[in-house]
Amino acid sequence: MPVHTRIGEKAVAIPSLIKLRGHLLDRLNLGAVTELVPSQVVDEVISECGRGEKRLRVLPARITLYFVLALWLCPGAGYGEVLRMLFDQFHQEIGAGLIRVPTGAAAVQARRRLGREPLKALFRRLCGAHADRDAPGMSAFGCQMALLKVAVDGTTLDVPDTVANRTAFGPAPGRSSKDPGRCPQIRVLMLIACGTRSIMDAVWAGRSTGEGTLLRKLVRGGEIRPGMLVLADRYFSGSPQVTAITGAGAHLIIRANPRRRLPVLKALPDGSFLSLLPAANQLTPELIARARAKGIRGHVQRRGVRARQAAGLTIRVIHADIAITPEHGEPRTESYLLITTLLDPKVAPAAQVAALYAERWEAETGYADLKIHLSGPQTVFRSKDPDGVAQEVYALFIVYQIVQVTRATAAREHPRPEPVDPDRVSFTVTLRALVRSIGRAAACGLSAVLNEIWASPQLVRRSRTKTRERKGTLAYARAVQKTPLSRTLYTITIRPADTTEP
Repeated sequence: MPVHTRIGEKAVAIPSLIKLRGHLLDRLNLGAVTELVPSQVVDEVISECGRGEKRLRVLPARITLYFVLALWLCPGAGYGEVLRMLFDQFHQEIGAGLIRVPTGAAAVQARRRLGREPLKALFRRLCGAHADRDAPGMSAFGCQMALLKVAVDGTTLDVPDTVANRTAFGPAPGRSSKDPGRCPQIRVLMLIACGTRSIMDAVWAGRSTGEGTLLRKLVRGGEIRPGMLVLADRYFSGSPQVTAITGAGAHLIIRANPRRRLPVLKALPDGSFLSLLPAANQLTPELIARARAKGIRGHVQRRGVRARQAAGLTIRVIHADIAITPEHGEPRTESYLLITTLLDPKVAPAAQVAALYAERWEAETGYADLKIHLSGPQTVFRSKDPDGVAQEVYALFIVYQIVQVTRATAAREHPRPEPVDPDRVSFTVTLRALVRSIGRAAACGLSAVLNEIWASPQLVRRSRTKTRERKGTLAYARAVQKTPLSRTLYTITIRPADTTEP
């Protein structure tokens, strides 16, 4: 079956200014990573971005790009250590004096010559679900709809506290100007495929840019499209965000504030009901343009309640009570108010929609993979300037995507006769196998990595509670004491629509 991937999908003639072929450096690779991101593809994006070189340097553009990726494969290691690991495959040539390990200063200059554009272009080629819709865990509601499950969510990443970074990304967040935070931050918004946790698309900006603005930018990118089921948290339940997603042709399931009052237009047999989401009470560019066309130059009046309802969106509302019964600790019940554009209860029963919303946590798990297992807890970027930060951001996305692509490949090509869900393949096992392949012989490529992954027992996801506090903190200890980690039983009860409300 064809796999949805963009790696190497476009053959481009490479008008390279220099050629590595035949040179010792042409053999340098990142082990199994090079099989997923071949040198030909790297040369293509470098050429497309105009980053070719007129002379052969100690760190050519291709090697520099691999070096930037290796920085995230070895978080916490200095430039010298990463260069030694990367060039260790030339230990015989180094001993014979045929080649030397570049210095850290040379790596800094090479990174500046490379810039952010080749990393960004390479990331765009890697974006995608990297699995077919009929693969385990990829789609919802069977063959009747087969909607690709994706999640939209945001997070923040720390960058070094320098004048240049503060100017570009804003000051470090804190409680007040007299009590600033530790580092400036950037805000990232990702569209993640729930089945493989791979990145469909990602946008980012300074922390002062809200997720609503980033969502509009994400929609303009075109990756949210018909045939998708977008899962999101309550921040995206507003009319502007819902309209942006549905305007791209996708369906959605979004959690809303449980105290939100939505009118009952029609009660449905499964306990859900049809309702109306009024249009936003804000001045849109369309309203302003319409007013200017009518000759109104001053204040433009906002839309009234009736106009907002007339321009509203018909939605389906599901009020679910989820009883959480842990093996250890006290049981509790949480109330969820879900809004969805899946209006037919026969195709999408309310209980199934409520259970499916839990897939949104695949985005949270993906961010845990990226921020904890890959980059390390509380890791700050290395670069002191915005261009370097941008280069590191795209390199981080690429390395994360490479690991997820390897997980999906291991699940798809697993020797078991029955299909394997990518959720059963460990991110950390895959990451460590890829890192160990760097600098080894050609026989220790992707096939050896897959064998190492298959040798690890397949995970069986346990239904258990998990505190959101950071491990090793006092808050985490208190949370575990209050709610111990244990197997948990979840029971979903759909609350019938209250038709007595006005």
